[in-house]
Amino acid sequence: MKKTAVIILFFQLFLSCNGVNNKVAYSQKLEFGYNGAVKKVTTYICEVKFDKIPTDTTNYIGKRTTTFDSLGNTLKAVEVSNLSDYKTEFVTIFSGKGKNRTFQQKHSFGTDDIEENNYKYVWSDDYNFKIVPIGKSGKFELITTSTLDKNFRVIKTTYASKDTIRITDEFKYIGKAEKIHKRTVNEGNNKRIIIQVIVPKEYDQYGNPTLLYNYTDTDKQKIQNVLFTEYEYYEK
Repeated sequence: MKKTAVIILFFQLFLSCNGVNNKVAYSQKLEFGYNGAVKKVTTYICEVKFDKIPTDTTNYIGKRTTTFDSLGNTLKAVEVSNLSDYKTEFVTIFSGKGKNRTFQQKHSFGTDDIEENNYKYVWSDDYNFKIVPIGKSGKFELITTSTLDKNFRVIKTTYASKDTIRITDEFKYIGKAEKIHKRTVNEGNNKRIIIQVIVPKEYDQYGNPTLLYNYTDTDKQKIQNVLFTEYEYYEK
């Protein structure tokens, strides 16, 4: 179950919460809510320990680097965890454009064993899609079902393994950039609820958040992580 939970964790993208223009054609960049001609985005997750808020990325516990083409289609995502007792790496390579997308994901768990899975997007309408395995996939394959709002931001995602929904993520966007994330974890006879409130504190010149606080309570009193995000843009 631990490996499955880690896989699900890295399926969930580090979404920012900016408003976007729904008059443009869909691309994966819009799921993130990024502004401008984003080329590369690198996010570091840094843990708050002993009430000390990190001020740099030196001791990050997670890192995601995502590259986009000039149309906003994701090209590649590399995700690593840097926990002291558990290290993982995910490399995802995307193909296709717009809604016609497939990807190959390889991940390792701190060993020489590399798990490989292939997936494709299957859309039921403009705002609902599944990500389903194709071909021969590994034993940790997942089926992901997502619903988008009118701005193409994700508002709900479920992760199913062997016909059982393991995790349900629900997102609520507040104002310009705040997001409430409710995660329901299926633990058999029990369901565990995890709440995260992600609040941007600083932005770059395009209005993309560069510093975010991740709280574990709706009163925004308990900071769990700090996210530092760096952006590269295509030249105009």
